[in-house]
Amino acid sequence: MGKDKEKGKRARGTGEESLNPGKLARLIYPEFRFGVTDPDQAQKLVELGVGGFCFYGGKAGEVYEASRALKAASETPLVIASDYENGAGQWVAGATELPSNMAIGSSGSEALARRKGEITALEAKALGVDWIFAPVVDLASRPSNPIVNVRAFGSGMGLVSCLAGAYLSGVRSQGALSCLKHFPGHGGTETDSHLALPVLDKNLQELEEDLGPFAALAAQADSVMVGHLSLPALDANSPASFSKEVISGLLRKKLRYGGLVLTDALNMKAVSDEGRAGVKAFLSGADVLLYPEDPFALHSALVRASNDGIISGAAVELALARQDLMARRLLSFRSSPPPFETVRCPEHLAFNAEAAPACLAWAYGGNSFRVRPGETIGYFEPLAEPGRWKGGAFADELFRLGVRVEPYRPGCGMRLTAGIFSGPRAGSGSINLSTEEKYALEAAIAGAAGSAVLAFGSPFVLNGLENRPSAALCAFCALPEFQTAAARALFGGMHPGGTMPVSLA
Repeated sequence: MGKDKEKGKRARGTGEESLNPGKLARLIYPEFRFGVTDPDQAQKLVELGVGGFCFYGGKAGEVYEASRALKAASETPLVIASDYENGAGQWVAGATELPSNMAIGSSGSEALARRKGEITALEAKALGVDWIFAPVVDLASRPSNPIVNVRAFGSGMGLVSCLAGAYLSGVRSQGALSCLKHFPGHGGTETDSHLALPVLDKNLQELEEDLGPFAALAAQADSVMVGHLSLPALDANSPASFSKEVISGLLRKKLRYGGLVLTDALNMKAVSDEGRAGVKAFLSGADVLLYPEDPFALHSALVRASNDGIISGAAVELALARQDLMARRLLSFRSSPPPFETVRCPEHLAFNAEAAPACLAWAYGGNSFRVRPGETIGYFEPLAEPGRWKGGAFADELFRLGVRVEPYRPGCGMRLTAGIFSGPRAGSGSINLSTEEKYALEAAIAGAAGSAVLAFGSPFVLNGLENRPSAALCAFCALPEFQTAAARALFGGMHPGGTMPVSLA
């Protein structure tokens, strides 16, 4: 044997057997997007040996059948994951969508946070989904952040740690796996990582508050997702998700985290070369490579790296051992999952209406705007025609309470209620109000005899309004039950019990 070949074999550590292609495939978790992903292609990925899939979309029955079929075809314990941050209904038609984290943050209630985790886990397990990529423990510290916002419990480290901890306990109690994201904290950035690489210009001391929830909760969580963001003070050359300084140094050594680490989705525009980036992420300490655009190409890149002696067998075995340990936590629950009828059951549907009064919060003016039976109120959504309103449940509840709701007409003595629906949307690159929407809202407020703005999403839409409304009520999400509660609050029939979990300018 030549010297080069001998050197390559020594570099591979445990030898050829531990680096077979199937083991390398288990590092990869591709997407399965209902209505887009070819089931035959997914079957080929199972045959390749991928560790699991990340599900997006689908009807409840479709998700259930697909998870069963894929798991039955796999020779290894296939793990199905999904981004059910606000319940399975956030992605699955026919499941229960739950309030945003910031709505729960407004309530300050550990009981509500835990129940959100329980319901999410129960419905996920009933659908065959094992791994919930939640909770988000980023801090909502920048109003202009286009990707965190209401996904965070709030801006305070203590509040986020407390409520995320309660959520984690709820998830674990029902047999699902959890994930803290996005390490080391995405809240201080202003760029959507689905479009470009955000930069977090903080040194280690300045990162302490962002790191707080991860440090407090890492021992409770089943996994940690590392975000695609640049921290020049820690690593000037690589994003956090591909950085040995961030993953092996900061997360594993400084925070002493020994559990499973996964990358954020590798198809995001913050990543330029999936194959190279995936190899680098693994070498930096990641155990799972999530959602590449081309999983077969990523697998080929991993095989090449192993053949070249870049990836060692010992590192692969350690990553797979962490996956196996996580999968073993599912065994007792996999044998007796919740019945399919658990999905969108009456008890889960009732949670939103029960939680809403504790979650809504007055930003200001709580006693200065009330509606009365028999009154005519104008309703308005910036740049939206009446036929395209998102606030139908709000308007319907006002009507049920005896209030006549009409499209708002300025300058005629009409009082105004304005519904604002703004929240994080991957790939949008922006949040809150556009210049045109802000101008339209301010013009509407200026022409009203009195006004109330209802923030059915981001509370930061209230920042910087030159014409300030008489009152502003934050619901932090657009669920019909929260719209109904907002109407009752204006009517005086319900007292919002929440406290603003973020500060407004």
